[in-house]
Amino acid sequence: MSAPKIWPFYKKPKPPPEVVHEVDLANPDGSAANYPQYWKRNTLVIDLSGVSGAGSVAARLPADTTWPVRVAVRVRPGSVEQLEVVGEERSVVSVSREGVEPIDLELANSVYRQGTGALYITWGAMPQFAEAPVAPDPGFVSPTEVPKSSTETAPESSSDNSGAGAGQIISPADASKAQPSPPPGS
Repeated sequence: MSAPKIWPFYKKPKPPPEVVHEVDLANPDGSAANYPQYWKRNTLVIDLSGVSGAGSVAARLPADTTWPVRVAVRVRPGSVEQLEVVGEERSVVSVSREGVEPIDLELANSVYRQGTGALYITWGAMPQFAEAPVAPDPGFVSPTEVPKSSTETAPESSSDNSGAGAGQIISPADASKAQPSPPPGS
């Protein structure tokens, strides 16, 4: 039995929002799409709460009109994971998996301007990026050297100073003989 309407805590149920037609919605094949549109204060809400899986729709303005001050897309959590809107800019929004009530995702003002021809709305699963296997760090390898395979052994260092190398210590007397003298007048 329902509560009598004379009781003080009785509240009249909210009326459903009035469906409007502010933008033309089109499927990827060009046919007309039938998703409800509502006004929520000064925000035009395109209701995609009935969609799931993956899909897309284009929202185009009728002739001689401009975009509303605010535009939002209504989705149901868990039915889609990601929403992408392309207009003047690209905006990608992840949709929460928590909850059962539809949520309104308001688009940033930079996504559309008054003269933007269309907004392309795509929904679907969140892309999964495969992680590359992590290779063990071999230590420092000079970019000028060809990497050695693990079967090759490192050259043995000699104790005599006969071999030239970056690690060799040269006495100043020997260094002046090996260096060319600068040209005269410099």
